Amino acid sequence: MITELGRLVATGMLIAALGLQIPAAQATGVDAQDLPEPTSEMLARSVTVWDPASSVQVWDPATSVKAVEQVETKDGETTISLATDILFTPDSSTLPASASAKVESLLSKVPKGAEVEVNGHTDSVKGSIDNKALSTDRAKAVSSVLKKVRPDLKPKVAGLAATQPAVREDPKDPASFAANRRVEVIYAN
Repeated sequence: MITELGRLVATGMLIAALGLQIPAAQATGVDAQDLPEPTSEMLARSVTVWDPASSVQVWDPATSVKAVEQVETKDGETTISLATDILFTPDSSTLPASASAKVESLLSKVPKGAEVEVNGHTDSVKGSIDNKALSTDRAKAVSSVLKKVRPDLKPKVAGLAATQPAVREDPKDPASFAANRRVEVIYAN
């Protein structure tokens, strides 16, 4: 429900925003002398006090910025897990040139002539593209960079969709879904 005073204020703001020069009585049909005098309670409710101590959030890049890759070595095998949210746009398997350069730098540590698994993974959410096809196409995109930069390597490509999640997905935590969207490059040391 819009009060008369609220309607008058809104009309005045619109007139001011449009830069119009219209006397208040003409614009609203009410003489300014007919408006009620605002009470101290009305004025107090119209003011919001801003407290910077409770309103400003500090951004910490150390905890906010995620690397494109995570590298884990275990039992003589190294897994480079590439976050596809950073490498690819949603429902896409096209690697931008900047991502290709990053993938190239990560492959420098792979032993010469190694067999390499390139596995694509998705979350369990159904998108506009089938998850199996999307995970396969993303793995192929990373594999094509691998073949170009390191023709000595022998890649095996697989699209695993959501069959091997990295974490349990939690509908209340979007990061759990993002953690499962990845391409893994696995090789023996």
